[in-house]
Amino acid sequence: MRNINKSTQKELDRVQSIINKELIAEQTIKEIYDYIFQSEGKKTRALISLLSSRSKNTTLSKRIQLASVIELLHTATLVHDDVVDESNLRRGSKSVNQVWTNSYSVLIGDFIYSKAFILMVKLNQTDILGELASATNDIARGEMIQLEMYEKKLTLTLADLLKVSYLKTGRLFEASAKTGAILAGAKNNEIKNFGLLGRSLGIAFQIQDDILDYKSLKLNTGKPVLKDFKEGKITFPLFYAIQKATPKDKKFLLDNLGEKNLALSKQKKIYDLVISKPSIKETQALLEQYLSQTKKYLSKLNNHPSYDEMLNLINFSKKRRK
Repeated sequence: MRNINKSTQKELDRVQSIINKELIAEQTIKEIYDYIFQSEGKKTRALISLLSSRSKNTTLSKRIQLASVIELLHTATLVHDDVVDESNLRRGSKSVNQVWTNSYSVLIGDFIYSKAFILMVKLNQTDILGELASATNDIARGEMIQLEMYEKKLTLTLADLLKVSYLKTGRLFEASAKTGAILAGAKNNEIKNFGLLGRSLGIAFQIQDDILDYKSLKLNTGKPVLKDFKEGKITFPLFYAIQKATPKDKKFLLDNLGEKNLALSKQKKIYDLVISKPSIKETQALLEQYLSQTKKYLSKLNNHPSYDEMLNLINFSKKRRK
């Protein structure tokens, strides 16, 4: 579990309170909104924002407001992701598009985005607004690039995967850390280091997520079993497995990639091929590389009041199982 100070947990609780208040009178919207936020999630991006914004130069209310914006933006991307990926589950519950429809999901995602930007404007800091607007644009770009990647399975490179991981995940981690530092009135070099820290940590989170997608067959990760594989996504573990596989095993993996209804015997074979020593060793090495980068950037912030909690978050990101 994450080691969070009591004061920080109280701040995260206040973020949840802000989100819960952003309701509207229309019953259908209220029902969907309540459904989405009944599961509170880890709020990792909001946590990064709170930690990087800790300073005497700003107020608690503004820090909570910014972290709420970050969490709303992240949630909106998840709702839209479920439509694109045709996902059935989110955080252990049926996804919005399964309970309602894709149309409702797209519109409630837009509604949550607009709520985030309403709160963002109230902060009245154009540099924060600019950074978060740019980040949301990059996230959408990452989604579209990933769709294109489905068509180039055989020519996919590590650089392609890293680019999408940055845009889809690392970019909002980066923006969370940077805007928090901006809100705190930090100097330019500190803002830059927080941004680089967030970027590396976000990519590390994505790599660990990719590993857990395969380990979900034998671990209780709270995620559907082989979700990425069934959606036809080549992620880091599968990429390395294909590189290391025999021609016969490579054909088996590619022929079954994107198959929604995999027999248990096939699932076990996929698990064995992907979580084999050579491929998982490469994936773990990449994870360690990005965690080391994150710690390098954190070392330049050793006088920051959130240093210890940031270090705990980095260490947790390697050990987490959900």
